[in-house]
Amino acid sequence: MTDPLTDSLRWAIAIGAEPERSTADWLAIELSPGTPDAVAAICDPGPDAEADLERLRLLKRGFKTLRLGGEDSIDRRLAARYYAATLAAGLVRHGVWISRQRTDRIVEALQGLAEDESIDGRLRAVASTAIAIASERAIEGDATDEPSD
Repeated sequence: MTDPLTDSLRWAIAIGAEPERSTADWLAIELSPGTPDAVAAICDPGPDAEADLERLRLLKRGFKTLRLGGEDSIDRRLAARYYAATLAAGLVRHGVWISRQRTDRIVEALQGLAEDESIDGRLRAVASTAIAIASERAIEGDATDEPSD
């Protein structure tokens, strides 16, 4: 049977009880097809390590764009948290920062994420794990040719 819902209608239905998360969720669904929302896109590893790392980099760039140009402060604030969460996931799963920002600035953002009770517990947990890893050893920076972000 063919699914009668168009993607746009499916997205409108997906807003559900948390419309403040819809912009970030839609972005994540576009950048990581097959994931139900931004939290899953960030927290659920892909089966191939290199593809997973590239997906996290793509999500990071998407959340950075939303963080800088979101329609309102709610979108920008949530995008900043999700951006930090992608950095945490890169460290936890792949042992690298997927950013060229200074480590102290990344850790500061992760601490804010870990303490923010309005954010999904899975994201707070990955942030806490990344903070613990960063406190134990020096972390390799991203080896891509992307500008500082």
